[in-house]
Amino acid sequence: MILSDEELMLKVKLDKDSGAFEQLVQRHKIPLLNFVYRFIGDNDTAQDLSQDVFVRLWTSAETYLPIAKFTTFLYTIAKNICLNALAKTKSLPKMQYLNDFVELPDGDCEFMETLSVTGNSPEDELLGMEIEQRLTKALNRLSPEHRLVFILTEFDGLSYQEVANIMQCPVGTVASRKNNAIKTLRRYLAPLRD
Repeated sequence: MILSDEELMLKVKLDKDSGAFEQLVQRHKIPLLNFVYRFIGDNDTAQDLSQDVFVRLWTSAETYLPIAKFTTFLYTIAKNICLNALAKTKSLPKMQYLNDFVELPDGDCEFMETLSVTGNSPEDELLGMEIEQRLTKALNRLSPEHRLVFILTEFDGLSYQEVANIMQCPVGTVASRKNNAIKTLRRYLAPLRD
């Protein structure tokens, strides 16, 4: 029987079950790494911070309450670690072009640029890369709060309520930040429409 994330985390909390913890890590390491990378913008730092998130998850397991989804607890930890890292550097992140993280046979993750095999022409591929690079630059220009809301809702598919729980703010604030982020991104990306 496959246990839910919440059931696994309760096993970690109550029994310090390392097997349950390993299952959680395996389920969430790639999405978490992608989230941290999108927020921080540096592969090496994202790898380190993702590890820090899982260490903090293990050490703070006793504070876990299954009143919300497990991912709310996990992404709250990730958000706090990312914001602390940004505060230490006191600069906005500079993102690189991200194609994919791949899982290696030993379970580690590695940043790897891959060539597209979509059959598009080289011009279409180049245009797609340029659009993605401009979007990345535009995301970097958003405040950390607006970028966090945009990444969690658009890339990670979380609901406004889940994001509100992670950010510890009202749902209306999440909606407002998302709306402002979209307006700002449209303004930054307007030249691409021409």
